[in-house]
Amino acid sequence: MPVDRAPRTIAARIPGGFRPRAALALAWCALVPLSGAASLSAQERQREHTWSGPPILTLIAGTRAMGLGGAFWTGGNADHAVFHHPALISGQGFDLSLGGIFSRKGDGDRQRDRDAERDRGPDDAIQLALSASGSWLGGNVAVGLAVFDYGGDIDIQRERGRSNGGASRPTAAGAISWGATEFVGTVAYRRTLFGFGAGAAGKVVGWTVGGARARTVAVDVGVSRTFWQLTTALTVQNLGPDLEMGGRDVPLSRRVVLGAGTQRRAPVGPLDIGGAIQIAREYGGDIVPGGGVEVAYWPVVRRVFIARIGVVRVVEGEGAPVTFGAGFEGDRVRLDYGYRDRGPMTGPHQIGISIR
Repeated sequence: MPVDRAPRTIAARIPGGFRPRAALALAWCALVPLSGAASLSAQERQREHTWSGPPILTLIAGTRAMGLGGAFWTGGNADHAVFHHPALISGQGFDLSLGGIFSRKGDGDRQRDRDAERDRGPDDAIQLALSASGSWLGGNVAVGLAVFDYGGDIDIQRERGRSNGGASRPTAAGAISWGATEFVGTVAYRRTLFGFGAGAAGKVVGWTVGGARARTVAVDVGVSRTFWQLTTALTVQNLGPDLEMGGRDVPLSRRVVLGAGTQRRAPVGPLDIGGAIQIAREYGGDIVPGGGVEVAYWPVVRRVFIARIGVVRVVEGEGAPVTFGAGFEGDRVRLDYGYRDRGPMTGPHQIGISIR
């Protein structure tokens, strides 16, 4: 976004004597490309409003999905469905997921420091999502809250003066700190209509960068249907007015997501195997497919060990295409772990717990 429209409260923090525009440009560059929207072509990048936000809208599919190439598990008891597919809300339960990166710069690893500078990502970030669901008025209701907090330091240089040859000589002038907080609060309802699951979610979206704050509302709408042992879901996400940030309108990360997966894991010899696939049309027009398989082994009844592997299309700056995950299911509790190299915005690790 144009620097001269950036929040002045951020500029006020910069050490005296330094012109703030370059630092502000770096701070906003650390935010704009890092949204979950897919990368655009060179021609599209020249147009206005080719980026969207806030990034949290594309990051909260759950820990289980993280290990399955980003594909949301469409079978029964889908965790965090309130954020992703409201038509899949079912049963009573509670879900939590947590991930982040900490002290990525300045920890003695020079290669990591160079990577952090190149990616212009945050030095520290934490992502937390909570959701709960239950039965109500012949259907299912769910509530959820997701928070994404991140920030870092930007090294500043200023010109000491000009040499006899007329070239400026930069010298270190310290660093400025930048930070941002995003949140999504969601309430959703789902019930069966004419053989289809129908769901809708209303959400409040907030984004704070320095002293600039933006709030808006949005809705998700979707349907689901089970065919034999396969459950499918189609959802349009983040329909709502733009955020107004620093005098500039920021479109929400509007997406269309089509997912399918096994209703439950099927026995194959001593193992149980299931899977999920997903195709998402991201803001800007990129099509991002992904999917994965999970394999479960239970040496003791109701003590299930799970391994997951997935593949997702990688768009610019989003890390490696292969994802991994693991889990353990007890009587009513499932613990999950997910790994995905998602590039500069979030850390590769995430943990989750689901209680039913």
